[in-house]
Amino acid sequence: MEFEKALTAASQYLTFTPRLINPAEPQGLWFCDSLITAADIGANAVCLGTGCSWDDVPRCRPFLEAFPFLVIVSPNAIAREQMHRELQPRLPAMCIYEIADAGFRGCKTIKDYISVYGRKELLSILSGAEELPAYGLLNLARVPPQNLLSVPRTLSGFPRLDKGILGFLEGRLSIWTGKRGIGKSTLISQMLLEGLNQGHTVCAYSGELPKEQFRQWTYLQAAGPEHIAYQTDQRTGKRVAVADGLAEKQISEWMDERYWLYDLDKNTRHDPERILAQFEYARMRYGADVFLVDNMMSVDLAASRDRDYYRAQADFVQCLSTFAKRRHVHVHLVVHPRKSSGKNGNLDNDDVSGSGDITNKADNVFFLSRHDRVVDGKSVKAPVLKILKNRDFGTSGDVWLDFDGKSRRFYQFKAGSADKRLAWDPVGRQLTLEEATPEIDQIFPPDKEGA
Repeated sequence: MEFEKALTAASQYLTFTPRLINPAEPQGLWFCDSLITAADIGANAVCLGTGCSWDDVPRCRPFLEAFPFLVIVSPNAIAREQMHRELQPRLPAMCIYEIADAGFRGCKTIKDYISVYGRKELLSILSGAEELPAYGLLNLARVPPQNLLSVPRTLSGFPRLDKGILGFLEGRLSIWTGKRGIGKSTLISQMLLEGLNQGHTVCAYSGELPKEQFRQWTYLQAAGPEHIAYQTDQRTGKRVAVADGLAEKQISEWMDERYWLYDLDKNTRHDPERILAQFEYARMRYGADVFLVDNMMSVDLAASRDRDYYRAQADFVQCLSTFAKRRHVHVHLVVHPRKSSGKNGNLDNDDVSGSGDITNKADNVFFLSRHDRVVDGKSVKAPVLKILKNRDFGTSGDVWLDFDGKSRRFYQFKAGSADKRLAWDPVGRQLTLEEATPEIDQIFPPDKEGA
């Protein structure tokens, strides 16, 4: 009785002769490329109904799954491949066979086969059937090994961090968090410059910084303390740091066509679909392989309730992770911590704003904060980068940093300096610079809210 109901329902989408359908027969169900082929076979033969689409096939699942297996039947190799491609993902739980060219013994149609070998020999076609690999399942023994040392990556420039996580590997998503104004945007901007310095092409979405300010900060970091000059405002006496003229020109030549910024003027919408579409274009057109979303709070996530908003956040993070893996790139995402989190400077994955799904979907999670550090006998607030999560190696720990306010550069405590030369800067270049001390009231210059 149940099969009769399933057969009647399937008849809306599949063409067959009901009296010739019997799940108990040993040949299974033959899914044919046309009505003519199905009619020539007769018993247990179906084809897609006229006016129906492949998306209608799952509606026939109770009928199809009554058979022990399904056989794709078409003497035409191109039609066979299409049927294979359309049926397998829609019937992932079914055992599916495909009759290869050899099974048809050189015949162009089923009618030709029957005329040459006789109807009694029709079932012998099954001897040329090949079982399709399981859809959605992998034979682990046949998965090619991956050498993580050979995976394309971008180094951070901080030796301790790079040794711990092996750098930012392709196909990964890194989340960066920390309190507002702590320097997240500044640190990530430096990561993108490190990518450029290693020959990568980068693309950034900055939802809060206008392009002029984004450029100014980026050029200061690229210039480094050795190539920064100061301009003095005649009305207020305020001194403003800028990359010197020669550095400005050479930095522009160095990053031309390799550093792309989401245009807030042209892209008035900041929804996930638009951002991802621009990232896809940057990847396909310019070969960008390092991406930044700064920050998730500035992305327009359509939601009417907090629960929906958190779900939309998680969905966006999943899309970024999928994009990273599918396009073999690395994506950096800036996310704020919860307002009530991080007491005494401590934080864990559950303190990241939004649902727990956000950090679950990430490959790396980093937390930037300030802690007391004794320098020359005095206690000072110093930056520290905490590794909260690293999927590849399980690495955790702290990376102590220093900060140069003049060039807005971070560098590893006792293992680096702000004077690192980037590739635009030829060694031995002689410049006459105005020596001055920038006006800095704290270790980190005040970032725009959300940095």
